[in-house]
Formats: sequence, C-alpha cells, structure tokens
Amino acid sequence: MFYTINKTLYSQKGRFITSERLVSQTTAKRPLTTLQKNVKKMVIVRLKNEVEYKGRMFNVDSYMNLIMTDAEELHEGKIVGKFGSVILRGNNVLFIKLEDEI
Repeated sequence: MFYTINKTLYSQKGRFITSERLVSQTTAKRPLTTLQKNVKKMVIVRLKNEVEYKGRMFNVDSYMNLIMTDAEELHEGKIVGKFGSVILRGNNVLFIKLEDEI
C-alpha cells in the first residue's frame, strides 16, 4: 500500500502551523459492490441482537437486505436452527463475513 504525506498550512494569529497526515493512494472497496460480487458464496451474518446466520448468500439489494439459502442460526458458535431460506433486513445487520475469510 502506498501513502503520501499531505502538508497543510494553517494561519493562526499571524503564525503558520504545518499539519501532516497520511492519505492512501489506493481506492477503497465499496461494501455493496463487494457483496454483489460474492453472491452465491458462503457468508456469516451477525445481527445487532447478536444472533448469527451462516449460509449461502442468494441475493443482496441496494439496502443490503440479504436473501440466504441453506441458512443455519448460530448462538455462541452452536447451531440452534436450520432454515431453507432466510431474508435479513439490512438495517439489522452488524457485519457480514465472506467465505474467503471463514
């Protein structure tokens, strides 16, 4: 990863102060685009109420609502329920972990 240093001069009562900060030159990954590219892969989704679902991401929309197939509900890493299909509202999602990271 490459970084550049931006220097900015600020005037404060006739004095100049130099401020430096690191700025990444690489483009940031967009979360929605990343999800759309990983449809049909296995994911783990944690909701805000700490319930987790593991299954295959079937579809995702612009609100990050998810449709999962072969979903399993997990509590503290243990399977507590199995479902054919699950629809998760994007507003309730805390994070999504992709297959590559599982």
